Amino acid sequence: MQYNDITPIPKRMVIMSGLIVVGLMAFGLALSYYKNILFDQQLVVMQQRNNKLRDDVMRSYMELRYRQSSQYKDKYAKEYFNLLRPGEKVLYVSTPPETVSFNAVHENTPEEEAAIYEENLRNIRVVDHWKLYLFHRDKIDELKSRT
Repeated sequence: MQYNDITPIPKRMVIMSGLIVVGLMAFGLALSYYKNILFDQQLVVMQQRNNKLRDDVMRSYMELRYRQSSQYKDKYAKEYFNLLRPGEKVLYVSTPPETVSFNAVHENTPEEEAAIYEENLRNIRVVDHWKLYLFHRDKIDELKSRT
């Protein structure tokens, strides 16, 4: 007579379900570890952003304190309203305008001459533009001929 054992199938089911549970627990652990790594990276990014914001706030606060100071008000009044305190003198330091020159063998085309003239004008401060225009019109022609 042949012996049929019924118990191996339930044993296999218990072993398989145990392995599945252990596998799911390992997967959950790995997933938790990965989430912790991502969270740590996000914390570092947020800390950097907070440091940048703190620096911006401090810079803005220092600028506000400077703009509320009497030193800034005095400087602003002198620069924009030409106000001077009694006994103060103004000293203007001007630098001669730099010209662009090309030591080229060939003749410049009119477009190149216009571009060089425009570059020379860009190198001159706005105040000097007005001085040239109002008081020294002959120097404008000289500047054009330098190209």
